[in-house]
Amino acid sequence: MCIRDSTYNCVVNALKMAGFRHVTNAAWNVVWTGLFRQGRLRNMNSQQHINHFAGSWSIGRKDYMWRNVQRMRRLHGKAFDIAPPTYIFPEDYKRWMIDRETSNFKNMYIMKPNAASCGKGIRVIGKKQTVNKRHGYIVSKYVSKPHLIRGYKYDLRLYVLVTSFDPVKIYLFKDGLVRLATVPYSTSKASLKQRFVHLTNYSVNKLSLIHI
Repeated sequence: MCIRDSTYNCVVNALKMAGFRHVTNAAWNVVWTGLFRQGRLRNMNSQQHINHFAGSWSIGRKDYMWRNVQRMRRLHGKAFDIAPPTYIFPEDYKRWMIDRETSNFKNMYIMKPNAASCGKGIRVIGKKQTVNKRHGYIVSKYVSKPHLIRGYKYDLRLYVLVTSFDPVKIYLFKDGLVRLATVPYSTSKASLKQRFVHLTNYSVNKLSLIHI
């Protein structure tokens, strides 16, 4: 059993402990990688497995996911009312400005790059704060009154493994993962630039000098 392409030590070590060995040629069983090109998919055999289904970026990228949520909402109504109003920049910039004015600037927003991770490029936008039209970003209505743990913002992750779409096979890991911010939550103007208040990413909060 062989693996290739993974750059994550935890993945490589776990697979090696299970009896796999690392290879650089085409004789592999498992590839753990990013976007898998369609040309490579055509050359796979039935004994080879990858960690991403083709087209999985349709829900993995924030802008693609929002477009798909909107599409499903049009088809199925409130069953897909699962995400706050979102605007894809730059095409939705004017609509966002109109919606802010219509609501009398009462809402806060959060701005994120379309295809980044680990808290990179994220910023919270105040009720009347001006923002330039930027390519490659989304802006979503901010959930400004989240549930808190002892005054700290957190998120809960549930890990799901999908091994097949036809037939559908889904496995849910029994334990969830809670990630906490490291500074008490606030929506004050002074807190908007404090990443340790509003972001729960481990890659961000591991740099905090405050221990909760």
